[in-house]
Amino acid sequence: MRTKPWFPALVLASVLASQPVSATTQLNASIWFPDTQPLTRVGYLQWAKKVDEASGGDLKINVFTGTSLLPVNAHLSGLRDGIAHITYHAGTYTPSDLPEDNVLAILGIALDDPIVTTFAVADFYMNDPAMQALWKRHRIVFLGAYASVAYNLICRSEVTDIASIKGKRLRTPGPIHADWARSVGATPVNVPSSEMFTGLDKGQIDCVVMGANELKTRSLWDVAKFVNTANLGPYFSGWQWAMNGAAWAKLSDEQRRVLLDTIADATVETEIAYMQAGVEALQEAPAHKVKVSEPAEDLKQSLTAFAAQARETAIKEGQSRFRISDPEGLVSRFEATLQKWETLLEGVDRTDAPALKKILRENLYDRIDAATYGR
Repeated sequence: MRTKPWFPALVLASVLASQPVSATTQLNASIWFPDTQPLTRVGYLQWAKKVDEASGGDLKINVFTGTSLLPVNAHLSGLRDGIAHITYHAGTYTPSDLPEDNVLAILGIALDDPIVTTFAVADFYMNDPAMQALWKRHRIVFLGAYASVAYNLICRSEVTDIASIKGKRLRTPGPIHADWARSVGATPVNVPSSEMFTGLDKGQIDCVVMGANELKTRSLWDVAKFVNTANLGPYFSGWQWAMNGAAWAKLSDEQRRVLLDTIADATVETEIAYMQAGVEALQEAPAHKVKVSEPAEDLKQSLTAFAAQARETAIKEGQSRFRISDPEGLVSRFEATLQKWETLLEGVDRTDAPALKKILRENLYDRIDAATYGR
């Protein structure tokens, strides 16, 4: 959907929100990625159709993409204030509002399985008392997680080792990636992913730390002709689906159940599509004259060493920057949840959607009480 001024949409949202409940409950959902991104295409556009079908037309999701309803950085405040009923949000964009989430996001650089990460984040964010307290502070209800494919280096000029990355300006998604960039002599640049194409095109940034799928999704292969598959871990901060608390409370138990069940299935479908998009983009990259290379040993070792410190860094940041009372407890509980899902998913084909849906439903979503959750 083409980006449009969001003020008219705000008025529309206010009008819809003020209307009495009718035969069809209308919910406005906003995600600022383009329609081609799997988080949008599968996670919102296809999911909205599932909600309509599963509810027999009782629930309708009006999906706004790009910045047609909310600016990129307003997907928390706009949700909290009821401008949107449901949003996606990248948590590292609002660190002071989401301290616990930002502490856990640091651990992403040491992870390597998007499915395990997604399931564990959903479980932890829906059940851990500290996370539930966070959502209640913002008057929102967390409904579903996501994790990107492993982030790589997508660059204007070739990067293979530490010598070739020194002095480069890297668009980084969060502070842990910025710290790593500094550790190898690069300069981190903090811009939204929506500005990556322009930044690369104009030479304002040299590389972006981003999933390879964005070569195709956002046509980055038109402005960046080199990809290094150095593994900087998946990004999972924030949420794929969260809902305004007041709007959630107005739904019937049956309507909440529809949202929970369809989000459980959409979580799996979105992650599989995300991973497949990354594979396809790398396969198609040579046809777009993009060179794909592996990291040299020194670059690989720099990431391995940095990832080994992620736990310590998360706890330190939780104490000094975010003033969390028990950051070590938070991290330890999350690690236990990761281990739980690694065990549950051991030996399961990461492309077997029915098997993954069954595991996620039986071990998480079916156990959520639609009558009491988020209330």
